[in-house]
Amino acid sequence: MNFDEEFRNETHKLHGDANVVPFKRKINGIILPSEASIQGRVYVIPTLIWHDHLDEWVSDYLRYLVVIRKQAYSSAEEVAKKLRIFRRIQRAQGLAYDRVNDDVLLAWQNTMTNADTELRRRNDCISTVYNFFVWAETQGRLKNHVQLASKHEYADDMRDYDFPISSSQILTNGPHGQTYIRWVSTLIEPGNHSSYGMRHTPTPIEIERLFLRTESHARNSARNSLIMSWPLETGARVSEVLQVKISDLPSEAELGDLWGDDGPRYVEITVLRKNRGPSQLRVPADLVLRTLDFAYHDEERAKIVATRVRKMSGEEDFVFLSEKGGVLTTDSATRICGKFFREAEIEKANIHRLRARYITEVIERQLDLLAETGQSVDSMSSWQETILTMAQQLMGHTHLVSLRPYLNEILQRRITKDGKIEPRSTESRERSLQQLTRQLGKRIKHSGDLATADRLLGEGKFLDAASMLRQIANSLEQIGN
Repeated sequence: MNFDEEFRNETHKLHGDANVVPFKRKINGIILPSEASIQGRVYVIPTLIWHDHLDEWVSDYLRYLVVIRKQAYSSAEEVAKKLRIFRRIQRAQGLAYDRVNDDVLLAWQNTMTNADTELRRRNDCISTVYNFFVWAETQGRLKNHVQLASKHEYADDMRDYDFPISSSQILTNGPHGQTYIRWVSTLIEPGNHSSYGMRHTPTPIEIERLFLRTESHARNSARNSLIMSWPLETGARVSEVLQVKISDLPSEAELGDLWGDDGPRYVEITVLRKNRGPSQLRVPADLVLRTLDFAYHDEERAKIVATRVRKMSGEEDFVFLSEKGGVLTTDSATRICGKFFREAEIEKANIHRLRARYITEVIERQLDLLAETGQSVDSMSSWQETILTMAQQLMGHTHLVSLRPYLNEILQRRITKDGKIEPRSTESRERSLQQLTRQLGKRIKHSGDLATADRLLGEGKFLDAASMLRQIANSLEQIGN
């Protein structure tokens, strides 16, 4: 039986008599079983067919699942059904495979959310399409389209490359108690019904515990605490934080402008993102001062600059240096800080989730304001875009599309049965803001002297702490003058 005959027969099975006008949506993508004889064995493989041609990429992928991965026909057919939904969208928009990116997947995810598709189904659909594109990447049909390994395993010029379809690593438990790392789409939504390891956003209490553990280490505690403070206080990605140079910040002569109530609350610096050009990052004035204090006065950093940094290399201008004298890499920062997360017993989180803590708090505050008006959730209104735009303006550098997953996660917790935004209690809001403020501005100390004074206060040695703080105040007055 040739293709045309099989197509007509299948259409007749679905729609009956040929005189009856068939439902067009059913014809727009039919899944047919096909037989393939490979090395003497016959396989039954689902095949996706459109009204005018065979879907080669999808059909090749389904053959891979059945023949190579040994999936049952029924399992491969379920994959075909999910891919058919996405391919309809892709074809309707005229998108070539190399134009499918996170924005496209996110738009589909939002469509499913608005249609009240359950969380598990949304995640299954996104994962199915993600795995399909991973296969296309490994087959050489796409190049550098999906991240398949840690950044340090790619060439140096790929370290800051933004893959069109992004990936993240999760720990998965095997059937016999073993754990292994796997790559999944960054769009996977956390939730009680998800089969994926949820990425945890640290709570304010956990963050305070994290910094206490970091400060207790003798080596590079000031540097490591400061590295974590940047994503926590600015929402910047770690790769952006590590670009920061001393020359990006106000000079010592300009520091006086940052003191007092009349000084600017933020300083804007420029960071570069691969394929996106320069982007403005808003840095709180207090963080700027602590960063300059570290850059100018930290003894460990000064020793590295004096003994390890190559002369005339310009690397000494970067704020965050490795012990070998080079600019600290994203992978190194992730590894170093990961140790402190483990010691603080914060599971399923790393330094990258500190950015999520900042973004979450910004969006939560905007929702608090909206909840006070009794706003209802209406998929036809633009209130979500308003929330995201307000958060974007406060952050000063983030694209709306990258904020939407955070909003979706928060809404899962805060939408009531009658479609209202549930307000946080006054106690909860104040506790969150107080804890975050304490972490961002008071509790986290980064210079060696401030850390010592803080420790003395904690030990009840108030006179010794006062003496140390007077010395710090005198040096700051000299800078201001």
